[in-house]
Amino acid sequence: MIDEQELDVSIRHLVRALNAFPGIRTRGSCGGHDNPNPGQWPAGTWYVTFEVDRTDPGWFSLEFLAWLINNDYGAAGHHVTLYPTAAPPYLNQPGQCLHFALEGYDGENAGELAAWIDELHAKYFIPPKSVKHARASTRQRSKRQG
Repeated sequence: MIDEQELDVSIRHLVRALNAFPGIRTRGSCGGHDNPNPGQWPAGTWYVTFEVDRTDPGWFSLEFLAWLINNDYGAAGHHVTLYPTAAPPYLNQPGQCLHFALEGYDGENAGELAAWIDELHAKYFIPPKSVKHARASTRQRSKRQG
């Protein structure tokens, strides 16, 4: 895991917000720079790339983020997008190249998006049913035993 102090200050909260979802692991980011060096993005733009575990928690998290960012936040007029991307499989391990990118442009504020993600994550994120089933099974066993 990357030391948070190595991240651009403007992107730290967004990286934390994404990593708070089960099965999501950020892998790269840039918060935008007034005088960007090679490999850095200009001020007013930013990105975060992340991987998704091939598990129910990972897919539930990705589904929630896709709705949250591309449909709800983007539909409100914000200039952000979440999309899949992959390096050519012949350069890597086929089946291991897929990752996702979240990008902001035209002056979007990554911190505001992060706060909004945190808020909706707490209010509306639904974990996989397998987690709920485990609790229900415990209640059913208690009823049978009692």
